[in-house]
This record gives sequence, C-alpha cells and structure tokens, in this order.
Amino acid sequence: MNHILLGTGSIYFKYQSMKRKPIPDQQRKRNDEIRMFVKNYRINDGITQREFGEMAEIHTNTLQNLEAGKNITLFTLLSCIDAMGMTLSEFFEGLE
Repeated sequence: MNHILLGTGSIYFKYQSMKRKPIPDQQRKRNDEIRMFVKNYRINDGITQREFGEMAEIHTNTLQNLEAGKNITLFTLLSCIDAMGMTLSEFFEGLE
C-alpha cells in the first residue's frame, strides 16, 4: 500500500518494501542460455567487452551485467542482437 505524506510544498511517497519473488527454474535456464550465447559469441569472435559494448552502443558495465546473468533491459538485449548482426529469429532459434 502506498501512502502519501505531505511535506512543506512537496508530496512524498512512502512505499512499503517489496519482496523479491523467486525466479522460476525455466526462466533462470532461459536467462543462462541468453547470457552464455552473447558471451560465447563475443569470445569466439575475439571481441573484448569494451569493443562489443561499443558495437552495441551500451556501457561495458551493462554488458558485464548481462554476461553475469543480472537483470537487463529489453533494449540492452536488442542492442546486443543488432551488434551481432542477427535477427530476433536467428538469435532465439536455438533456445528453448
């Protein structure tokens, strides 16, 4: 439940802390497949994280997060797919 607290001239929102839901096994597996595909593509082509980040127009830290399996945005994934010169169909072809 959200509460609105009125301050002097401003409205502040107080949110109850949200509990994280566990990630289902199937989604975790898909995440692992996606991150490893991108990482293996980069390594097999002899591209550094910095170089791939520049190709995808994303920050190196963002690529590191993707390869580590941390949360990424759809924009980041699409940027990586574009940098690999693939269509969505080609990228997802081998994934379950």
